[in-house]
Amino acid sequence: VRGDTDFDSRLLSLLPGIILAVVVSLVSLAIANIEERVFGHAIIEGLVVAILVGMIVRTLWMPPASMNPGVSFTAKQVLEVAIFLLGASVDLPLLLRAGPSLAIGIVLLVILGICGSYSIGRMMGLPHKLAVLVACGNSICGNSAIAAIAPVIGAKKEHVVSSIAFTAILGVVVVLGLPLLIHPLGLNNYQYGVLAGLSVYAVPQVLAAAFPVSILSGQVGTLVKLVRVLMLGPVVIFFALTHPNENPDGGASPTRFQLTRFV
Repeated sequence: VRGDTDFDSRLLSLLPGIILAVVVSLVSLAIANIEERVFGHAIIEGLVVAILVGMIVRTLWMPPASMNPGVSFTAKQVLEVAIFLLGASVDLPLLLRAGPSLAIGIVLLVILGICGSYSIGRMMGLPHKLAVLVACGNSICGNSAIAAIAPVIGAKKEHVVSSIAFTAILGVVVVLGLPLLIHPLGLNNYQYGVLAGLSVYAVPQVLAAAFPVSILSGQVGTLVKLVRVLMLGPVVIFFALTHPNENPDGGASPTRFQLTRFV
């Protein structure tokens, strides 16, 4: 009986946030349908509209604390299940026809992306550790990369907050602007999927940027993005080895802990 009561309480705590997420989703679908009726096709697809609507809602209105558990649940567990189901539909043999050259290219571009982003950050006057976080966040997997690398290099809290904010803003800009490059660059759906998987930092944003173009673009973009995520372990180990005994607050270094997590 107590277990049932706990379950009911948990469900009730999630309900307000889930309702908010459903309302945002329905509004986004309605806007996309209106676009199709007015213009004959959606100028901005439903996935991208949902991101924009969520940003507007969050900017104009601060949801009460009672909605936080449900919003977090839909942003994590529900989204992860959705991504898994999309992955289950991927035609893997078709994607692997590119052979090992695709995987090698992804690894090289991630390395070049980190080096290039870090160099640009330093030229713009960013501190070393902030430049590292921004570079890794943009080149690998956004907030997850920032959270994993920050304790290894001894980054301060303000560095973490600044890098997360920057990558979030840049991610939205890329999602909105990337489809505009298809025709100027003469990309087919496969090539655009590779570009989306390499340039967009978060899996949900890859879905928003690629699937509205075509299913193949979405599948390719998802696969490329997941390969990028696999680079997080080696990158964390690299910074653990090159930044020994780093800790912004003094005391013991987290290097050994981080190494044991990823080895």
